[in-house]
Amino acid sequence: MTDEVREALRRLATETTLDPADTVDEAVSALDDVCALAAFVEDGGPDRLDRAIDRAARAGDTATARRGRRALGTIERCRDVAADHFHSGRGTVLSAGDQPPTR
Repeated sequence: MTDEVREALRRLATETTLDPADTVDEAVSALDDVCALAAFVEDGGPDRLDRAIDRAARAGDTATARRGRRALGTIERCRDVAADHFHSGRGTVLSAGDQPPTR
């Protein structure tokens, strides 16, 4: 059995939302609230959204596929930013008000 067939069968067995627009709507509405977005991501939302985009594109629903791709791109950018929010403070002087800003 090829990987593509295995993946297609897995999707058929596990997919609960048959309408791609429902999944895309869920993703788009989750973008308005960081807690809702975190819950969507934690619940496997990006994978479901990716599958919904594929289904919409195969069905010829380009508007839903486009909305889904935009939402998925936004989710991926949010995840990238959250993963890369710590940067070295080397060279940054954090002095109290009574201390001179020299080293």
